[in-house]
Amino acid sequence: MPRTLDSKTIEEYLQVLDQSEDDMDSSGGEEADEEIYYENNRQLLADLINEVDAEDVDFSVEDTSDNPPLIIDNADESSLENESEEPQNHQTVASRQRYGRVTWRRTNLTTIQNIQNFPQSIQYPNKILELSTPYQFFSYFFTQELRDKIQTESNLYATQKNLSNPFVISRNDLNKFLGILIYSSIVKNPNFRLYWSDQYGYEPIKSTMTQKHFEKICSVLHFNDNTTHLPQDHPNHDRLHKIRPVIDELNTRYATVPLEQRLSLDEQMCATKMGHYMKQYLPNKPHKWGFKLFLICSIYGFVHKFEVYSGSEKHLHINGEPDLGPTGNTVVRLARIVPRRANHIIYFDNFYTSIPLVTYLAKEGIYCLGTIQSNRIPNNKLPDKKTLMKKTVPRGHYEEQVANVDGVDISAVIWKDNRPVTLLSTYTGSLPITTISRYDKVTKQRVQINCPQVIKDYNSHMGGVDLLDSFIGRYHITRKSRKWTNRLFFHLLDMTIINSWLLYKRTLKQVNSTTKPMNLCNYRLELANALCNLSPQANGNKRGRPSSSSLEADFQLKKKRGPAQSMPPKDVRQDKTGHWQKWGDRSRCKYPHCKGYTYTYCEKCRVSLCYNRDNNCFYKFHHD
Repeated sequence: MPRTLDSKTIEEYLQVLDQSEDDMDSSGGEEADEEIYYENNRQLLADLINEVDAEDVDFSVEDTSDNPPLIIDNADESSLENESEEPQNHQTVASRQRYGRVTWRRTNLTTIQNIQNFPQSIQYPNKILELSTPYQFFSYFFTQELRDKIQTESNLYATQKNLSNPFVISRNDLNKFLGILIYSSIVKNPNFRLYWSDQYGYEPIKSTMTQKHFEKICSVLHFNDNTTHLPQDHPNHDRLHKIRPVIDELNTRYATVPLEQRLSLDEQMCATKMGHYMKQYLPNKPHKWGFKLFLICSIYGFVHKFEVYSGSEKHLHINGEPDLGPTGNTVVRLARIVPRRANHIIYFDNFYTSIPLVTYLAKEGIYCLGTIQSNRIPNNKLPDKKTLMKKTVPRGHYEEQVANVDGVDISAVIWKDNRPVTLLSTYTGSLPITTISRYDKVTKQRVQINCPQVIKDYNSHMGGVDLLDSFIGRYHITRKSRKWTNRLFFHLLDMTIINSWLLYKRTLKQVNSTTKPMNLCNYRLELANALCNLSPQANGNKRGRPSSSSLEADFQLKKKRGPAQSMPPKDVRQDKTGHWQKWGDRSRCKYPHCKGYTYTYCEKCRVSLCYNRDNNCFYKFHHD
């Protein structure tokens, strides 16, 4: 039966250790030992046992791996520092012992010149450049295969709920359901049923689907087969099984877009207050309650990969990757899509930054920069907060130290602004120094203070996820649901729309199109229009690089010179289904370059078009 050490035995070991330290101090001519870092009580006692060779004591120590790590400083034994609890293993213990003996020197890290070799503009593949409409860009990410999967699983779930009379969802029903959700993100109502109200209803939604049909789809909306969900005690149990197909498919499609050089990594909240064990509380976020997501984005807000936090990510670990703790492993997983040794730079905040993480990324050929907590930089000689915030230290004061860890040069810079800010970088340091403007409360005017280069780089490129949050915050789906999968699905749908809109704008810029890009509001409205009115037989994927003189552009020019008629989306105009001629009042033909008058119009597009012996604008409008 194993037993633990009693107090008397521990005191004897400590006394022997103190005597050995006194002998070493009196020997002279030898350098003082470096600081010794112990992860927990078990390592400390094991080290004490090794010091005692004379006694042969049979004992064992209880496993205290769940305790916070201990940092023992020989110079000041009273200074104990607790860090956050993390699962310990031999790999993390060995790495922290190695990185705990870092030697810092006061110098400057020269900016690595290789980062200048990255292309100024990303060249998208032809399959992206051939996209032209909001529906096509949206379908590039939210593929028809994914929608068919949702349709199949929803019908299966409806059958499981009511075997005698199951509710069946068609492909067209699902498209209209998505279109109504997108419409509701633009036209707000305090109650979702008001969209079908006779007095306050919204006609595009009322004419698309009945209220009962929409609510029935909401009740059976499903994304994966419940019968394949492994039990909780299974080692491969997935807490996100119910929505895993959507997560995997979107991540796969997002990863097909070439990456920019500079990427930012941060967490995001899917706001909700429903009761669920995966719900998190982040006090520094505008929406403090909800599901937490980790994202890696470009600086203009495009999501390249995301991960929904569930609290059980151990099964996502791949052999060969280091175990850097929960937060470090999150960065490692998201960075799998980043090409190695291609001069990419990742920015993150002090929630993730650590010396083992930046060292691993540098060895993989990925530069990084992030704010860091001072207690995560062992042996550093940077001034502490109390010293730096003295009135004798001017605002804008900075200090830099550089260390070489496993062949990687790492720069640590502390800068005084309203409060001290510490950053860790593997590609740039404090030089060159620039100046920025700050308001001085004493003189009551703006003054110029020093600003290191590493601060400017971080502030310029860290806001990708925050920019995405601002885009989603403008127009987002507010449909309430008691199912956590639906709430998360609505958030991922908003994220996909933002990604498709950003790709749409950058594609127009790359092909030098003269067409003015739509703003986010009009983009969502046209996408909703296409989803609600597109024929189920039409795939909406007619390829072709956007022309500089498209029919849509010509129509807008003619629209300014005459009575306005709304232009249907290109995908609806060319779906070749349900376009019937109807007789109406006399009006001018809306086809560009036609000056005639007509009595006929398209019932589906609601556009007046000529159809006579001389002109067949009706045919040309639906085929050009």
